[in-house]
This record gives sequence, structure tokens and C-alpha cells, in this order.
Amino acid sequence: MGLKCEYPNAPTIVHQPQHQVPLFSLQDMRFFQHFMLQCYPHHPIGNENIWTHEVPCLSQTNEFLMHAILGMAACDLMNADPSLLAFAMAHRVKAIKAIKKSLAELPKQQGTTPEHANALVATCFALTFQSVTFEDGMAEYMTFIRGILIIGTQMYIKGIKPIFVNLMGQDSSAVLEPKMVDLPLIRTEWADGAVEAIGGLRGLCRDGVEVEYFELLLDMATKLHTSSWKAYQTLSKHYGWWIQLPHEKFQRVIDMTSQTTVLLASHWIALKQIMATVTNAEHECREKAPPKESAVDLGIIRWLGHLNRQVDHEHLVYNRWPLWVEEQLKQDLTFFGKKF
Repeated sequence: MGLKCEYPNAPTIVHQPQHQVPLFSLQDMRFFQHFMLQCYPHHPIGNENIWTHEVPCLSQTNEFLMHAILGMAACDLMNADPSLLAFAMAHRVKAIKAIKKSLAELPKQQGTTPEHANALVATCFALTFQSVTFEDGMAEYMTFIRGILIIGTQMYIKGIKPIFVNLMGQDSSAVLEPKMVDLPLIRTEWADGAVEAIGGLRGLCRDGVEVEYFELLLDMATKLHTSSWKAYQTLSKHYGWWIQLPHEKFQRVIDMTSQTTVLLASHWIALKQIMATVTNAEHECREKAPPKESAVDLGIIRWLGHLNRQVDHEHLVYNRWPLWVEEQLKQDLTFFGKKF
């Protein structure tokens, strides 16, 4: 037919699509399974089935949530295998980078979907819980909890319903009160020690943020003498206080270059430790709980040790009580009644 056939000298290169689905390894599958079976968060109260059913579905289309889940699981497995730190940090960094971008864009987006917004909330919770596994993770923990409020506010403005129940403080209080209202008091000498130690910080608190922080801690400790439930309510009030602080004031709360801030933080975390028999009730409100593992997770006890080491020689006299609390926990993690 007069057609001349010509063959190319080099093979044709077929370029892959630019937006490929991220590749996850068999190790990642192990992390994902561990999250589903063992280490899903226990907050908000009463959402265990949401964490094991709804959230994994959201992670399929929201990469930042998938990385947060995998990072949280890898951190939990580090108790038995410290070599997993690199995997945990890689997933955490990817999740934080992606969620920062999404949070910055959230107020500008008109068509934010319920799936995307709920994935952001779940990611903040997962990153919050992962922060507990790092001894210097307190500031990040607090920052991600504030992130939940930012996203929740945007969801409310846009009329998006959250998949989580008991997301607001008043909702969880209604669930917890029947379990906590008649809880016995903690030992009197523990409450006495807390009140005396926190009271000793009064002269160090100069500006408004430090004074408010101090007053909430003292109120919490004082209420331990009369009502475990009211002390827990003050603990929740303290969370609400720093969650809603303007950005500049919140930076003061997490400023570890200030010895006063370090001391307030060490007393806050120590106070939470002696309230273990009170906060245990949160776990009793779970719909379900993962099987107990042989490895015990220290949780925020890590923060107490880290904070105590940040107190300089000049201020050690103010930090004797948090050091005493840490010492008791070194000898016996269940000394104050915490259940693992």
C-alpha cells in the first residue's frame, strides 16, 4: 500500500501519573493492625467503636490521618522494640507537616467535607496521644489538643457534625459524673503535700498567666480534701483554661525557658499522678478496652521526670514535692493507685 514502516531506536517511556497513591510497607500493615487491636485512643470518652470502625475508613482517603495512626502504633510498639523509633518519627513528621497545611487552609475552604474535617480531628487526637510517648512531648500534647478546638469550632461554624460523641467538656462530664461523684478521697497526706508545695509557688508567679495557672492548681489540690469529683472538675477546668488562651498567652504556658513555668508544669503533672484513683474512672467509662499487654507504658510519668530535670539548682527548693512523687513512682508505678 506504499506505507513505510519505521521503528523507533529507543523504547517509548510511559510516564506514571504524578499523583500516585503513597506506598505503605508490610511493617506499616503491622502498625495499622496494632492500632486497631491494641492502642486506639480512649478519648473522647465512649468512642472506642468510632476509633476502630469509622476512623480507619477515613484514613484511606486522608494521608495525614494514616500517618498519624501508623506513627501512634509504632510509638506504642517501641515499649517492646526501641528500634521502631525511626518509623514512628517518620510517620509523625509526615502527619504533622500535612495537618499544618490543612489547618492553615481550613478557614478559607468553603467546601470542607465532613470526612475531611473529622479526619483532621482524629489526626489531632492521634498526634496528642503519640506525644505522651515522648518525655518532652507535653508542649506538643497541649498544642494538638488546642488544634482539636480550632477544628471543632470551624466544624460548628460550617454545620458539620462530628463523628465523635462527648467531644465537648460538658458531654463527657455527664458520662463521668455517675462514676466519679461518690469516689473516695485520696490519702490526706498526699493532698496536704500537694497544697503545701503548690502554695509555695505563690511568690514566683508574677504575671496574669502565671497567677491563673497557680490558682487553678491550688484550687485543684485543695478540693482533693473534700471531693474527688470536684477536684476532677477543676482538672478539666484547667485544661479548658489553657486550651482557650490566646496564642501569645499559651506560648507562656509552654515556655520551658521560664523556671516558674517549669515549676508550675511539674506540679501539675505530679498532681495528676496523685489523682490516679480519680482519673482511673475515665477508663471505666470505655465501651471496650484492648487486651492488657505485658509491657507497661509510663505515659505522662515520662514528662514528670523530664520536667524535674529542667529545674535549675536555684529553684530546686520549690520542686521537692514533684521529685518526691517521681521517686515513689520509680519504686512502684502503682503507688498512687494507677491501673495499667
